[in-house]
Amino acid sequence: MRFFQNPLLYALLAFILYLSGLGAVGFVGPDEARYADVARAMLDSGDYVTPRLFGEPWFEKPPLYYWLAAQLFRLGANELTARLPSALAAIIFLIVWFRFARRRFGKPMALFASILLGSTLGWIGFARAAAMDMLFTATLDAALIFLALWLWEQKPGHLYGFYALLGLATLAKGPLAVALAGLVALGYIATFREWAILRKLLLSPAPAAFFAVAMPWYALCYAYNGASFLDEFFLKHNLARFASAQTLGHGQPLWYYIPILVAGLFPWSAMLLLPTLELIHSPRRILENRQKAFLFWWVALPLVFFSLSENKLPGYLLPILPPLALWIAEIAMRGQEKEPASDTSRRKAAPSAALHPSAPHPPAMPLALWLIGVSTLLLLTVPVLAPLLAESLATGLRQALANWSLASAGAGIWRGAVPVSRWIVLAVGVAFGFYFLRQKQALGAAFMALLGVALCMLAISTHLSPSINRVASARSVAERIASLGVPMQDVAVYRIHRNQAYQLSFYLNHALPEWSPEDRSSNISLVVANQDEQVPFAEPLSLFPGQRLRLWQLLGVRIETENPRRP
Repeated sequence: MRFFQNPLLYALLAFILYLSGLGAVGFVGPDEARYADVARAMLDSGDYVTPRLFGEPWFEKPPLYYWLAAQLFRLGANELTARLPSALAAIIFLIVWFRFARRRFGKPMALFASILLGSTLGWIGFARAAAMDMLFTATLDAALIFLALWLWEQKPGHLYGFYALLGLATLAKGPLAVALAGLVALGYIATFREWAILRKLLLSPAPAAFFAVAMPWYALCYAYNGASFLDEFFLKHNLARFASAQTLGHGQPLWYYIPILVAGLFPWSAMLLLPTLELIHSPRRILENRQKAFLFWWVALPLVFFSLSENKLPGYLLPILPPLALWIAEIAMRGQEKEPASDTSRRKAAPSAALHPSAPHPPAMPLALWLIGVSTLLLLTVPVLAPLLAESLATGLRQALANWSLASAGAGIWRGAVPVSRWIVLAVGVAFGFYFLRQKQALGAAFMALLGVALCMLAISTHLSPSINRVASARSVAERIASLGVPMQDVAVYRIHRNQAYQLSFYLNHALPEWSPEDRSSNISLVVANQDEQVPFAEPLSLFPGQRLRLWQLLGVRIETENPRRP
């Protein structure tokens, strides 16, 4: 089993999962291009206080991601450098998470939890996105790690670490960090009725670390922008985001996060059965164990909070994946702790005898092994489901699923769209996984599943990237426009999706205006429109069927194609 504990092996797998082909896919959706544009504007202007989109103040999010991306953009403003903050945050947090879990739960559980978390669809997806979600999750959950250690060990340094990291989380995504951390802390303290700890938590000097980290930017941004910052940031994008779906248009039903959680844990979705059954049959035992109680509130309260929110997005659920993975690992590895926590760890746990259950938990290994087997088998569906990824990024998951069927998947297999070689490689990995399951070695089986996920990621980042770019990114459209050598102020868009408008504006480094047929006095010579739109006073120049876009040249305007230039 020492093979499964080789740090160099995990470093290689982390590179494959989070860094390989990171810039191969163009920006998708509206957020990546917008956030990258704001970061580039910060670098170009030198103004690191007021985020700006197309020259106008833009207060949707705090600046932590913009600051990091802007510095990486010194190496070049592109997809790779825009996504690196998320990828590096995911890797660094996994290291921190493993060390925390090893300290409190022992090395086998820590390895299992880290393997499970690091190979989930949700963790990999957001680690490879130019967005705030992974930075927010890494800083908030790191803060909650320090809070848990302080609650269990009462060391002042942990409390200062909690507040400092909470300040970083507040710079990553706003006051939501304080709300979620406060809910988890209150849930835990109320469970054990330790109200004196609440007073110590709030009235010690440690909160000064939070204000020292978070408040300078908020104070400066208010000083520079006044009431508009308060209205836009706090009222619209924080309070109204929770209270009204009409504000931002992300309304979803109360049960929205159930399928999101199942999908986010893929291929480990079946493992959700373990904490569900424990919650049904042994809720009292969970709440009597200080470690399990903290994990429970860490998962449950943010899940309830976001389910009650009027606006719902998949990334909101990312902070509960680490504690959920550890909860699952604790159940799955129960009875297999061949390497218990060290004596030092046991001494550190001594301040409270209730840190460990008063009665042993019943073994869950038989069911856990079956569920690991199901999770391993689910990897065999990836070659069939992978083509859905490109379409879902372009049309949305709901529409992509509506267009997909077993018949279409079978036809794709028959045409060779899904290479048999991928299945053979995955099948070998699955076979090894089942060998370890027969030996009742859950950790070995989990490692083979991790290898399978890494192989799938390699295939997606190398072979599927062109398909994703054809349908979900406007990068090729921007390259065609740039090759014509026209001034960027002569290019406009006409009734295209906002995703594509933001992407084109980033790639061309110019905010493209919306063209109107009534405006014939402007200098516009090129118009990008939906392929189904007929642009008056123009002739078609190029068609991009994957993106469903068409490039038009306005009549009476000559475009020189010699000496093309790049923006």
